[in-house]
Amino acid sequence: MKQPLFDFDLKRVSREHYVTGKAAINFPDPGSTTGGSHFLSYFDRETGVSKVSLAGIHYPDTTGFFGDAGVIDVTEQLAKRGWFAEGQRLFMADHNRAAADMIVRWALSKSAHCNVEVAEWFPTPEDKQRLLDILDLGKPKLLEMGRLKKMEAWLSSQ
Repeated sequence: MKQPLFDFDLKRVSREHYVTGKAAINFPDPGSTTGGSHFLSYFDRETGVSKVSLAGIHYPDTTGFFGDAGVIDVTEQLAKRGWFAEGQRLFMADHNRAAADMIVRWALSKSAHCNVEVAEWFPTPEDKQRLLDILDLGKPKLLEMGRLKKMEAWLSSQ
């Protein structure tokens, strides 16, 4: 049976299975110039349905690439937006970790196209550098898996 692409609630969210991918990229971060433009596409408060991808379930477990860098507790931020989880802490990738997770997922695939838009999603040199810093953490693992050249070739085109 094919793995579903999303979870439609937050019941399986944990530190290990944090929200990542485009739902995390589009989570508003008031201190950041990245992401946040399509939050309601992933968190529909009116229906109570979320549409999220979880690390280690819908996405590869990238702990071996990045450790816990960029995985943050968003329980309070989600509660302020009307999303509660009884007695449960909710974790999400920050924008850099979410993009890095997406890039590793692509690098491990057979696809020729990566859907991360570095210039659009990380508009300032500082934003882009933070992404590159987290990607640097994953380079040894990508090299070990024979996928570093693929990622580096794509990065050089950005």
